[in-house]
Formats: sequence, structure tokens, C-alpha cells
Amino acid sequence: MSKQLEDSIYRIFDTTILQVEKGQHKKALENLVKAEKLSEKANRPELLCQTLMLKGRSLLALDRQEEALVEFQRMLELAIPLFLKDSEDTNYQYFVYNSIGFTVKILENIGDISITKEFLSRNEKYFGKTLAAFEKLTAKETKNFESIGNYLKTLENIRGYYIRAQEFEKQIPIMGKIVQNYGKILEIQSKKEEPFDKLHELIGEFKTYCLVLRKREEAKEVFAQAEEAYKRVLKKEPGNSLAFRGLISLYEEFGDLYSKIGDVEKTEETFLKALNVLDEKLRKQPGDISNIRKQSEILQSLSRSLSQEEKTEKAGKYAEKALEILKDLPGKKPDDLDYQHDISDDFTELGELLGEIGDIEHAKECRMQEIEIYRNIHDKDPEDLVSVANIAATLDQIGHLHAGRGETEPAKEYYEQGIETYEKLLESDPGNIEYEIGIADSLNYIGELYNFLKPETARHYFEKALAINEKAVKMFPENTNYREELINTMKYLASLSIREEQYESAIRMHERIKDLRLEMVRKNPGDLAYEKALGAAYNELGLLLERAEKPELAKQQYSKAVDIYRQIFQNEDETPISKDLLAMNLRMQITLYTRAKKHHLAKEYLELVREYYEKLYENDPESPKNWKSLYEIRLLEGILQESMKNYGAAIERYESIFPILNKHLGSDPEKLEYQEKVNIVYLQLGIVYLSADELEKSKEAFEKSLSMNAKLLQKDPESPMYIGDSIVTFEEYAKLLKKLGRNEEAEEYSARAEELKKKLGKETPKKET
Repeated sequence: MSKQLEDSIYRIFDTTILQVEKGQHKKALENLVKAEKLSEKANRPELLCQTLMLKGRSLLALDRQEEALVEFQRMLELAIPLFLKDSEDTNYQYFVYNSIGFTVKILENIGDISITKEFLSRNEKYFGKTLAAFEKLTAKETKNFESIGNYLKTLENIRGYYIRAQEFEKQIPIMGKIVQNYGKILEIQSKKEEPFDKLHELIGEFKTYCLVLRKREEAKEVFAQAEEAYKRVLKKEPGNSLAFRGLISLYEEFGDLYSKIGDVEKTEETFLKALNVLDEKLRKQPGDISNIRKQSEILQSLSRSLSQEEKTEKAGKYAEKALEILKDLPGKKPDDLDYQHDISDDFTELGELLGEIGDIEHAKECRMQEIEIYRNIHDKDPEDLVSVANIAATLDQIGHLHAGRGETEPAKEYYEQGIETYEKLLESDPGNIEYEIGIADSLNYIGELYNFLKPETARHYFEKALAINEKAVKMFPENTNYREELINTMKYLASLSIREEQYESAIRMHERIKDLRLEMVRKNPGDLAYEKALGAAYNELGLLLERAEKPELAKQQYSKAVDIYRQIFQNEDETPISKDLLAMNLRMQITLYTRAKKHHLAKEYLELVREYYEKLYENDPESPKNWKSLYEIRLLEGILQESMKNYGAAIERYESIFPILNKHLGSDPEKLEYQEKVNIVYLQLGIVYLSADELEKSKEAFEKSLSMNAKLLQKDPESPMYIGDSIVTFEEYAKLLKKLGRNEEAEEYSARAEELKKKLGKETPKKET
């Protein structure tokens, strides 16, 4: 190629870069078309790669994504042979990782998984050779920072490709290589924060993936590689704080992962590794407060994890160790008030943990330490009234600890101390309504202590709190928090009145609550939380009116609740997940109302939820979520109709489920999900036919359910769900056999049910479950 032709191409590049900087992307594209032709004429693929890179970026700037995608694909197909021929050329490395990276970015923006998969299938053939070339290069040039960095970018972009294509399994070996190469980068640039931060971020992402898909073994492998990377740096530089923090953070991340997937042994092992590293560090650098606090933090994490797995004794020991460590810290920097606040927060968290474990004495000790710290802060800064308010709130927390153990008088004593503290604050700042609200909260706590023991005493405290709450709402009518406080107190008083059968008084309270909720909705249109709360207020008022033997008024409130929920379902601006959560909540209420024989209310809510699910199914019948929701609501409707003794309607509802299951699962008797769902339907049909005295049909349905149960238990004999279903089926089938006069067989099935109950170790589940 002549020097003149090459110079022409580079001049075009220079001009194009200036045009891009000025935002003149169309002019840049015109010039790049010329550069493309010249590069092809000169037979210089490396210059053509540069041209396609600039062309693709200009097209992206003009939001012409599909066209840009074509250019980056062309660039990749040119760059790979260049790189494989001369992998040491950093320009070729640059072309490779950028062509993949920009392709992935565009595919993510387009958001069509099928297109992503199509491009991946075209390009995956290049990945193996490319990575092998990089491996060979970096093995030879172990300290070549630029090449290792370019290899890392290539790996990260390929991993992104697999993630965008939802081929998650294929990212696992890539992640291993990424961690290994970050280890090399950390050794070369051990003083720079960026690679340490990036590795920490990637570990966090991979942890989430392993948690969601339960990839325990894959997690162990990557964890070991990252651990080794940090340890190599620390072996050469024992004082490297970046590697030290990275290693501790790694142990914390994976300790949390093992905790969440229920691996108690690995959880403890991993957190103890972190504690051992910290112990070693503190032996060399005694008194380092940040490391001492980190010890306490990790001990708390370990204690919480063990507590969640019901290893209470061991959890308590680790929490006590955390407390012993924290107790030495308040005196370390008595004049550093920010530090003192941080230590008080540590005691707060530990106190909550100890309370959850049930170690009340040590939890109380944490709270007393908090109070001592707040008093010291206030002594040093008398203008700091927040610390005094914190003392009052902490006294309430100690009151809660005693209340939880049924120790009424000690609890009351601490609540009263809290009230006295707020009253002293009011002497300093008489107009501060927050302090009065604090008093109202403490009064409510005392009222709760006497709620069942001495109702009149409880009423006295609730009414005192009510007066404060009313005052706060009157002074600040726009403050929704004060309204919530008022509603809470009114509910306490209403509950007292209901227990004393003073229904008119309770109704007045609930009508006021409903009015407050309605006003909040009017002032905050479209707010889902307020709308749901209003629906609940109508519902609660309806239940109370029904209890007061005012059924017609009750029905009016139920209808208003249904109208509110219907508006939420019909609101196109509301998110699908919010609607789904509301539907799930209403389904739980339908189940409860069915069991309580509140059929009218259950029926109204069921019709509303069924209408919502049917519309979803109509719009997208192939969505698994939609057809499964329709299956579940029809099953629930069958149970409701059965409870109402509408046996024909119940049978019709159960029968209507089979076409849904056959369509989406196929009537394959070997498919596990089909067996699970059909088994429940046959069980319910057996029960309802038995109730309708259609004994032959009941027998036929039960026998099909028994056959399904046997297959399911054969596949997973330890499944609590399958065992529970079998118990119910055996017991209900035994009832049928007795009715048929086959008492010996009935006793046999009852005995089998009892055997399974012993295996399950708990009571028979309700058939509605």
C-alpha cells in the first residue's frame, strides 16, 4: 500500500474524531464510508477494523442500533483472525474485546433474548480459540499488565454475552478465569484500589447468581480462587490493606451465601476464617479499632446465621463474644462524638440480635451501654438533645424486653422512665410535638401491658395517648405519620371495646379510621399503600358491623372494599408486581374467610381476584404465571363452593381445571408437575363427591389420587408436601370406606395415615392448604 493512501486514511480518522467530539456524527459517517473503501482497496484489515469501530460508535450515537450491530459483527469477524495470527499486538486485542463488548451492549439495549441467542450462536465458535490464545500469551508474559487487562475485558464481555442470552451455566468457567486474572492484576498493581473494587463487585454479582440458582459447588470453586488471589498479595506484602480488606470482605460475602443456602458447617467455617485473619492482624497491630469492630460485626453475622438455623446455644455464645469485644470500645475515644454514635449503633444491632435469640439479660446490657454512651455524649455537648431522645427510645426498648417475658411491672417502670425523659426534653423545647408523640408511644406500650390484665387501666393509658395523637393531627394535618399514630391508638381502643362487646363505641372508632384513610387517599391519589389501607379499613369496619349484627351495613363496607381493590387492578399505571401482591394477599384472606364460614365476603373477593387472573390469562395464555394463577383460583373457588355446600358448583370448578393442565403440561402421567397438580384436583373431587353422597364417583377420584400419591412418594419419599397430601388422602378415603361398610380397609388406611403423621412429625395439614 502506498504511503499516500495510508496517510489519507489516517487523515480521515483524525477528521472523524474531531467531528465526533463536536457531535457531527452524520458527517463522520460520510467520511468513514470513504475510509472503509480506502482500507478495503489497500487490503489493510487492521485499518478496516478501526474504521468499523468508529462507524459503529457513530451509528450508536445516532441511535441506529441495528446498523451499529452489523458493523461490530463485521469488526469481530475481521479482528479474530488478526489476533490469532499475532496475539501480542495490543491493537488486535483492543479490536477483539471492543467488538464483543459493543455487541453485548447493543443486544442489551435491544432487549430481545432471541436476537441475543442468535448472535451468540454465530460468535461462540470464536471464543475458545480467542481465550486459548490469551491464556498462552499471559502464561508467557506473566507481568504484561496491558495484555492481562485486555484478556480480562474480553472475559468480562464474553461473560456478559452469556448472561444476556440467559445461558448462565456457561458463565461459570469464564468467572473462574476472570478471578484468576484479577489475581495477576492485583499482584502487578497491588497499591491501586480500582482492581480490588472491581473484583469485589464481580464476586458480589456471582454470589447473587449462586444464591438464586443454588450453585454451591461453583461458589466454592470461585471462592477458593479469589481467596488464593488475596493471599498471594498478602504473602508478598503482609501490610497490604487493600488485599486484607478484600479477603475479609470475601469471607463475609461467602459466609452470607452459605448461610442463605442453609449450609451451617460452611457458614461457620467461612466466618471463622475471617475471625482468624483478624486475630492474626490484631496480634501484630493491637488496638486497631476498625478491626476490633469488624470482629464484633462478623461474630454477629455468624450468630445471626446460626440462630436462623435454630442453633440457639452456639449463636448465643458468638453473640456474647461480640458483646465482650464491644464493651471495651466506648472508652477508646471518649471525645470523638461521631465515633461514640457509631459504637452506640453497634450496641443497638447487637441488642436486637440478642433479643431475637432470647438472651434478654445480655440484650438489656447492650441497651444500658447505649444509654451510657448517649449520656456521655450529652454531657460533652449539652445542646445535643437528640442523644436525650435516644435515651428515651432505648428505655422503651428495655421495656419491650421485659414485656416480652411477661414482666409487667419492670416493663412499665422503663416505659415511665422514657416518659419522664421526654417530659424533661419538653421543658427545654416546649413546642416540640415529636417529644409528645414519644410520650404517646410509651403510653400505648403501657396500655398494651394491661390490655388483657386490667382493661380499664389499659383504656386510661390509650385515651391519654389518643389526646396527644389528636393534638398532633390537628396541629399538622398534612403529616401522614401523625395520622398513622392516631389510627394505631384508635385501633387499640376499638379492640378493647370489641372485647367488652361495646360495639357502638368500636364502630365509631373504625368509622373515624375509615374517614382518615379516605382523606389520605384523596390527598395522595394513585398511592397504592394508601388505597390498600383504605380497602382494609372498609373490610375491618364491615367485619365489626357483622359482629354487631348489622349485616346489611356490613355488606356495604365489603362492597366499598371490593371497589377499592378493583380500581387498583384496573389502574394501568400500577405495576404488575403490585397487583400480583394484592391478589396474593386477597387469596390468603379468601382462605381465612372460607374457613371462618364468612362466605359472602370470601365470594366477593374471590370473584374480584378470579376476574383479574382470567384477564391476565386471556391476554397471555402461554405465561406459566398466568395459567398457574388461574389453576389456583379455580381450586380455591371449588373449596369455597364446597364450604357453602354448593357441591355441584364445586365439582364444576374442579373439573374446569383439567383442560388448563392438559393444555400447558400435557396429560403426561410421568410429568412431575402434572402429577402434583392433578393429584390435588382428584383429592378435592373425592372429598366433594363424598360430601354429595356420590360414593362411586368419590371412590374413582380417590383411587386416582392414591395412584398419583404413590408415584410422587416413590420419587421423593421425604417430601413433606407429598407426605402431607398422602395423609389427607388416606384419611378422607378411610371416611369413604366406612360409609361403604368396608371398615377393615378403612382402619388400614387410617393406620397408614397415622404412620405418615409420625414420619412428618406434625399434625395433619388442612385439606384447603
